[in-house]
Amino acid sequence: MKVLKTHELLSAWEQGLNQPLLQRVLIILAAAYPDESPESLVALSIGQRDRRLLQLRAHLFGPDLLNTSDCPQCEQKIEWQNKVLDFLEPPQKEILQGGEYHFDTKGYSLRFRLPNSLDIEATRDCESTDHAQKVLLSRCLLKVEYANEKCDLNRLPGSVIDDLNAQMELLDPQADISLELSCPDCAHKWYSLFDISSFLCRELNDWAERTLYTVYRLASNYGWSEQEILQLSPVRRQLYLGMLGE
Repeated sequence: MKVLKTHELLSAWEQGLNQPLLQRVLIILAAAYPDESPESLVALSIGQRDRRLLQLRAHLFGPDLLNTSDCPQCEQKIEWQNKVLDFLEPPQKEILQGGEYHFDTKGYSLRFRLPNSLDIEATRDCESTDHAQKVLLSRCLLKVEYANEKCDLNRLPGSVIDDLNAQMELLDPQADISLELSCPDCAHKWYSLFDISSFLCRELNDWAERTLYTVYRLASNYGWSEQEILQLSPVRRQLYLGMLGE
């Protein structure tokens, strides 16, 4: 992973403006991993991709994660805090990028690959969870046989699909980050999914806006160029802002 300079991170943020979440994530990854092709980054499994995003987030903004969630019972907004390391699963060395896997269950023989970013993007406009699951299956389930005969994936029993989902989670555990939360007001407990993609993009947007405001203030008062200001360390930029009463 490349150590991104301020102007490089700002450039990645700017390129991602008004782009869908997937494109923003891929632009950020491309900046952090310039030696890898866009095709290879897209082909990463969701867990592989999210592991890199978590590591990048820790590098950019530190190890602590602060987020909010609404209680589904009383709608109270709560804050929760974790460390990036809390979410990092041990790397799965057996994951093959774009590789195919074989799994037998309940008499069915399944050949499949793990979902990647493009697969998730294909479900963006799905009307329901069931519809999204069918789209993922149609893309990731490569071959289905029962009693050595080819089988239509639309005829797969729900129990077989459940077994396949469990196998995918076992192979790529980083793809599903869930938290058990508890409401301090009503004591309701629930599980919430944590999406590092949207979380990191929100943080990057907030950081970019603060940085550009800093550039504006310093340029207006000291007459420095954007390049000169961005070459200063964050500590020195903040000290100069402090001299202006910020």
